[in-house]
Amino acid sequence: MKDLKGRDLKGIADLTKEEIEFTLEVAGQLKRELKMGKPHKLLEGKSLGGIFETPSTRTSISFETAMMQLGGHMLWLDQNRLWVGEAAEEDWHDTIKTISRYLDGIAYRAVRRDRLDSAAEYSDIPVINASCPVEHPCQAYADVLTMTEKKGPVRKAKVALCWGYRTANPPAGLTNSTMLMAGKLGFELVIACPEGFDPDMKVKAIADKEGELSGGSVKIVRSYEEAVRGADFINVYSWVSPEVFAKGLETHFQGDPKFQEMKGRLKDKWCVDKKVVELAKKDVLVMHCMPISRNTEVTDEVLNSEKSIIFDEAENRLHTEKAILALHMGEYR
Repeated sequence: MKDLKGRDLKGIADLTKEEIEFTLEVAGQLKRELKMGKPHKLLEGKSLGGIFETPSTRTSISFETAMMQLGGHMLWLDQNRLWVGEAAEEDWHDTIKTISRYLDGIAYRAVRRDRLDSAAEYSDIPVINASCPVEHPCQAYADVLTMTEKKGPVRKAKVALCWGYRTANPPAGLTNSTMLMAGKLGFELVIACPEGFDPDMKVKAIADKEGELSGGSVKIVRSYEEAVRGADFINVYSWVSPEVFAKGLETHFQGDPKFQEMKGRLKDKWCVDKKVVELAKKDVLVMHCMPISRNTEVTDEVLNSEKSIIFDEAENRLHTEKAILALHMGEYR
């Protein structure tokens, strides 16, 4: 396995099965050490810059806490601090090249994938994708760690990824990263979504090719019933195409009127409720990456039930990101 130190993490597509499994192993070890009160100052004296172009709760807080627990610190680099974005006074190349001289890594939540790619190209330090329209590797890692903790190795497990209605327009990055995880780690992923909301078919093709070796598979269906039958996990999420998401800052993440009119017709038809959950295995567990549009994506009855593991999933953002940071920025072996 190649050393991850110094490498970017733009997406699951760039990783091997062995690298993913090792990162998850490290995440589990760091989580156990934290619970035992054992310090692990693996990034002492190191700095992570956080560039977030969209709002963030879990990602920003978990990255900041991760750096603190690893002995380093994180700087919040928003548009009020950088001479880019709305200020538009400095070339992106110059900004990234400059902050690379000060920092040891960058966590970047980008509204466009090309911005992430150019940051990685210009930077001399690791750039970690903290979500973009194409991939959300950090959340995909947390999801797999959570599933593994609850039911053991994910190989051959069945995961139903169910699109849920919400007025906002989140990116499809997690959907794409989950497809790649299924292909690389060998689990069955069935995606239920309405027409017009299919994930990236180019990414699915990569996942399908990976699945030929691992036994994983990705299937897209148009009903919850088909997706959840026999499922070990139901993961609920809402997403739109990269093109719609990219307009988010202009429309407060509502999309243009024509798109919203079409999407509005799906309300009340695409919400995971108790009846949907009861179609899966008796021991099925329900996930959501959060933030959740309660009672439009998934009902309170499901979210507040003993089948819900959403807060375990949210906690694991911290542990998986610590592993990512330690491996990509540090000397962890």
